[in-house]
Amino acid sequence: MNFLDPVQQERVEAYRLFAYLFMNIPQFEHIEDFKDFAEVSINDTYEEICNDYIALFVEGAVPNYEGYYLTELYKDIPLSFELRDVQHFYWAAGVAIDEEIDLPHDHISMELLFMSYLIEQNLKDLQIEFLRRLCEWIPLFCDTLYEKANTAFYKEVATSLKEFVLSECEETIE
Repeated sequence: MNFLDPVQQERVEAYRLFAYLFMNIPQFEHIEDFKDFAEVSINDTYEEICNDYIALFVEGAVPNYEGYYLTELYKDIPLSFELRDVQHFYWAAGVAIDEEIDLPHDHISMELLFMSYLIEQNLKDLQIEFLRRLCEWIPLFCDTLYEKANTAFYKEVATSLKEFVLSECEETIE
């Protein structure tokens, strides 16, 4: 069993919290956890947040998978290549994705949960390499989310996730 220092444990919890916010309509407890994490006061109702989630991610206003953003950045790379590439990271860490999980392997929640796993397992080299991927596309995702969100909640999530990932990139990669 790996014991994490408090900083590493906070990183794990932050990645998981963000993953939960994009995986499905957020549970009330995750919304409250986010408010505490980001130290913000949000006046949106639970219904408004749920409706915004549906508009953003179910109805597709904001693509929430890596392949979309990398295809925009690198128009000559086929999407199937990116999916194989992310699966290679999972394989290298010894992670098998349950076939019953109804999310693409490059879904933001899958990648954020995977990053939390890498931290927990103290797989530093893979953390650095995988974080480079996250740093490429998550800021673009956050910009799109901020622009399209109708609630203060998702605007705050976009701002906080972008700041968190960029600070991770600065601190971990350098």
